[in-house]
Amino acid sequence: MTFARLLSGASLFAFGAAVPAFAQEEDDPVFLGDIVIQAVRTGATESAIPGTVQVVEAEQILERVRRGQSLSRALSDLVPGLAPANGTIGGASQTLRGRTTQILIDGVARTSELRGFDRELSVLDPNSIERIEIVKGSTARFGNGATGGIINIVTKKPSDEPQTTVETRLSGQSGSGSISNELFLSHDQRIGDWGLRFELSRSETGLSYDGAGNRLPSDPLVGQGGGDNVERYTFGVAANWAQGPHELEIRLDAYRLEQEIDFFTDYTANPVRVTDRRYTGRPVEDQGASANITYRYDGTALGDLEITAFVTDVDRRAALAEPGPANTLYYTISPTDPRQDPLSQSELFTSTYGLSLTMRTPLTGLDPDATLTWGLDLGRDEVEQKTLDGRDLLAPMTQDSVAIFAQADIPIGPRLDLSAGLRAERFSLSVSDFTRPAAAQLTRTGVDILAPVDVIGGDFDYDAIVGNLGLVYELSPALSLYGGFSQGFSLPDVGAFTRRAVAQPGQPNVSFASIRPEAQIVDTWELGLRYNTDRLSIDSSVYLSTSDEGVVFDSATNEITQQEERIWGAEFSLDYDIRDDWSAGAELAYIEGRLDSDGDGDMDAWLPNNRIPTPFTATLYTDRSFANGLNLSGEIVFSAERDRPGRPQLEDMVRVNVGGSYPVGPGRVTFGVTNLFDRQQENSAASSVRVNPLTNDAVRVADEGRRFSLGYSVSF
Repeated sequence: MTFARLLSGASLFAFGAAVPAFAQEEDDPVFLGDIVIQAVRTGATESAIPGTVQVVEAEQILERVRRGQSLSRALSDLVPGLAPANGTIGGASQTLRGRTTQILIDGVARTSELRGFDRELSVLDPNSIERIEIVKGSTARFGNGATGGIINIVTKKPSDEPQTTVETRLSGQSGSGSISNELFLSHDQRIGDWGLRFELSRSETGLSYDGAGNRLPSDPLVGQGGGDNVERYTFGVAANWAQGPHELEIRLDAYRLEQEIDFFTDYTANPVRVTDRRYTGRPVEDQGASANITYRYDGTALGDLEITAFVTDVDRRAALAEPGPANTLYYTISPTDPRQDPLSQSELFTSTYGLSLTMRTPLTGLDPDATLTWGLDLGRDEVEQKTLDGRDLLAPMTQDSVAIFAQADIPIGPRLDLSAGLRAERFSLSVSDFTRPAAAQLTRTGVDILAPVDVIGGDFDYDAIVGNLGLVYELSPALSLYGGFSQGFSLPDVGAFTRRAVAQPGQPNVSFASIRPEAQIVDTWELGLRYNTDRLSIDSSVYLSTSDEGVVFDSATNEITQQEERIWGAEFSLDYDIRDDWSAGAELAYIEGRLDSDGDGDMDAWLPNNRIPTPFTATLYTDRSFANGLNLSGEIVFSAERDRPGRPQLEDMVRVNVGGSYPVGPGRVTFGVTNLFDRQQENSAASSVRVNPLTNDAVRVADEGRRFSLGYSVSF
């Protein structure tokens, strides 16, 4: 089915939704006011930030989740520049502007950046979300990791009135065993000056099928875990207290996720498929707990004070993947027995601790609205990755970080705002000695046995001073021009370098000092235009980001390299209220990038697909409400093919999703269909993760076919 036919079908749907069943009176638009963007830490609103900032409200997310979409897929459809979701519980290849994304929950990172294992969007229940803030481009506002941008998930706070919410959903496909179910409960209560919110959820996913009716494997991405047969529990408590200039917020969360895999995956098939070989590993697991507390005081002589302390503890288990063209490096029973060790399945253990102090000081001597935001960040990360029998797979690491920062926001005249800042950070990394277990490397000619190697650790320091400078010029009350320069700082996946350590011939060991990665600083230049009225919002921008120490993982050779690289792109967002009861919009993005593969200063190769799985994405959407309470919505989501010399060609991807809700009793019935036309296609992000070294082609993964969803939500 061509994209033109899908576009025509969606247009007919939108036209039908535009014809009201009943006459409806129009009300004046309601102006909700500017939202303070927590992810920039300065108390600034979106219109005052000299860069691309997007706020996705809870209802936009839930509307798509109620159709049967995952949180990661809903976000990728709504956020230009965010790569498509890969359809699993992990975030492999879901880059932002071609680089790593720092995912925060209430301004706090749940896992360590020292060892990438991203499942944050799968372990959080979408009903807990108040809004999601996306700050694009390299930034160091929260330290290490945000070279592509920040996704800050702001959770719901206790409401002012007692309230209980119950929501349940069922979804399924035409294949047997595909029924999935979800249940969410929350209760808000006020006791004196305290507000309390309790959240509890359970979800269970069934089997998953592609557009041709073929079952999708439970582990399509080699150890990452898939999206089927997953059972998840979450529990959260939020509390707040305010009295005079004092305010306190507390959040406690715990979750557990488990995926039962019944069969291994055939990664040589196109697309990958389920085999008849029974899975022999342990289930994929993810469990964690976190606590953070924030205290605010508005009465100091220096301005508004905010102190946040947090602690997180996360344990994650990967799937066991058989040796093969897509898993060429595996751990053996012994240096003389090349069979895969059945206990080599890996478990990752991370603990993070942090304390941040932020002060917002008025600079009334310069301008009544000028402010200086400054403060101190302290952090500690502890990381271990082991086999099931307790052997280290990477060097146990501890990292302490300390940073000071200052950010000035100064109006210059009635129409021009200046924003400038610096952040100085030091990372003290302690790497323990360890022995990398015996391993085997599959090659075109056979199997190379890699003897165990001792990795000598040590203590290492990384320092960075990064800055930003930007301007916002108000051309008219509705139109603003913005532009700026920003830097982000990142330590690459340090653990991966030790896990792949190989000694030189004749050497009994290898020193981490000889293989350690260089710190990466990313520079981003951006120019954009914002237009906002009561009914129409437009944001468009172009950008260029560069790095001398870009990081590329070659899945065909299991090598991680660093080299100079350049990424450029453009983004466009439009939202228009055609009437008070009918809106439409578009989200468009273009991105491409090259690297210097041989270090001669010439950008001679395209960035790999696992950094840029598609060069162009587009989402067209509409939403229509009726006088009888019926709401209908629909969208077309398109990802273009990528065909670059030296990289496997990836196909385009098109999905049409529709849904709605209708009041029944005290609540609302919700319904939806994803991939309405049941299109058989590959998932470009999933297919970008691995390359088969025997064929130099992508390990291709099919996208999920049509899914139906039905639910009910009520608050009382």
